[in-house]
Amino acid sequence: MKAVIKIISKHTAMKTTITILASLWIGLVGFSQTNTVTLVQKFSDCAPVTQRLINANFSTQQRLDLENDGRKLAKLNYVMAQSYRFADNQMVLRSQRQLFDAKSYESYRQKDRRVTIFDSVTGLYVELFSWNEMDVQLSQIDLQYDVAAANR
Repeated sequence: MKAVIKIISKHTAMKTTITILASLWIGLVGFSQTNTVTLVQKFSDCAPVTQRLINANFSTQQRLDLENDGRKLAKLNYVMAQSYRFADNQMVLRSQRQLFDAKSYESYRQKDRRVTIFDSVTGLYVELFSWNEMDVQLSQIDLQYDVAAANR
């Protein structure tokens, strides 16, 4: 009987430890995923590069329409400011970040793998996320806005 109690208590302790570790892991994964997508509610919430590109390429009416559609603005912000990363081992100035136009390289993106391109405007190598990665993040944006709408 003592042996059975000992086994049960060890099993319970392991189960508790595994539960705690799983909770921590889920919390960290959830935190990292929500950190990758920014909830945009107005134009000023967008990254500077997104603001610059919207001002340069959109009419006044289009900008007003975007200001009233946080979901669309968030997706645009993701594509223009977060759907790529500057390659390692190069110094990137804030001014260079603001000059990069991700929309110019949409035709270079691959469905299931990242592609590194050289941007002659900034003089930097840029790693473009795959279409599949972008789809996941754009779905996350939709999910965040759906949750926010349900909580209103």
